[in-house]
Amino acid sequence: MLTRTKFIRVKCSECGSEQNTFSSASMKVKCKTCGKILVEPTGGKAKIKDKIVKVLS
Repeated sequence: MLTRTKFIRVKCSECGSEQNTFSSASMKVKCKTCGKILVEPTGGKAKIKDKIVKVLS
């Protein structure tokens, strides 16, 4: 079975810290440093609100 979901590294535009998350996150993902929402669930692929730095395989 082919999955199209991946782990991604997102950089916070507020404080500049980076955090790993899942591309199909089912919960809001907040920055661990400043608390800004980085990823929001949509029922499928998550909505990425900041810059994706790297796609992890």
